Amino acid sequence: MKARTPLIIGAGTGWCATSPLFMTLQCFHKCAHVGLQKEDHLLYHVYSDDAWEWRKPSYEKIIRASMSPVCTEEWGRQSKYAFHQNIDEIHELYQKPTLETYIKYYTRHYQRVKHEYQYVADFSNSNAILPLSFLQKIAPELKKHFDIKVLIIFRDPVRRLYSELSAHYQYNENVRKKYPTSKDYWRSYLKIGYYNINCEYVKRIKYYKSVFNTLPIISEDLWGGKNDSLAKLSNFLQYDIKKLWPNCYYPEMGTKTPVLERKWNLSDQWGSDLEDLTDDDLSFGRKYLAKYYDEWYNEFGTTPWRC
Repeated sequence: MKARTPLIIGAGTGWCATSPLFMTLQCFHKCAHVGLQKEDHLLYHVYSDDAWEWRKPSYEKIIRASMSPVCTEEWGRQSKYAFHQNIDEIHELYQKPTLETYIKYYTRHYQRVKHEYQYVADFSNSNAILPLSFLQKIAPELKKHFDIKVLIIFRDPVRRLYSELSAHYQYNENVRKKYPTSKDYWRSYLKIGYYNINCEYVKRIKYYKSVFNTLPIISEDLWGGKNDSLAKLSNFLQYDIKKLWPNCYYPEMGTKTPVLERKWNLSDQWGSDLEDLTDDDLSFGRKYLAKYYDEWYNEFGTTPWRC
């Protein structure tokens, strides 16, 4: 029987330290390699056409870069493997991803990197919102080709949501015109209640565990050296993780978060918080997100976040 390709699927929501985790595995260690870029969102586009039109230009940018005889600094820094690929393969992948091209891409990529890396990896935050019905549909075919391990990283829901919305506020002029401050925007967002899909941590764990071998990771525990989190990660991957890439959200420093070096065009590698959350702010946020803290406690008998 043909050996299956070892594949890591990252399914954490943005601003949960998905990038530091990815950088830990690919930069600090030779554990996993993502290929052309983190955040390819290939499985999401297999699932839905919703975001295809606005994301397509970013894929066209990759195609143009891949055709250049000299890698641009932005893409060339990613790795020496980034453009050692057949241009036709890249075109096929990014015209409109299918499950077939997804399987073909990661299978081929593993052949390119297996002499240095133990896994190939798909670290796309949109993997976090794939519905159970879709995961159940694709799992049998993926398992024919891949030995899959899923990593889902979590961060305090209130702080994660503020970091995300603070970034939106910073880069969206229309939002800034409507709300005087990033906190005003965040509080309004909480009151509206349009946040549940990114806060449904327990549901996401159950979805992925029902179809794949899955390890939940608490960002604060992993970078804080708590609950043997680093050893658990190493054991799960069967790879000795010796050090972690800096996490700009641990410890939580709000506006005092140091600006980390921007490598590989990872926009969430710097702190986006425009204001510091006070104890009153945290209490306000946790009131609206109480359901999700309660779900975690009811499932695991404890919570890693102060409520």
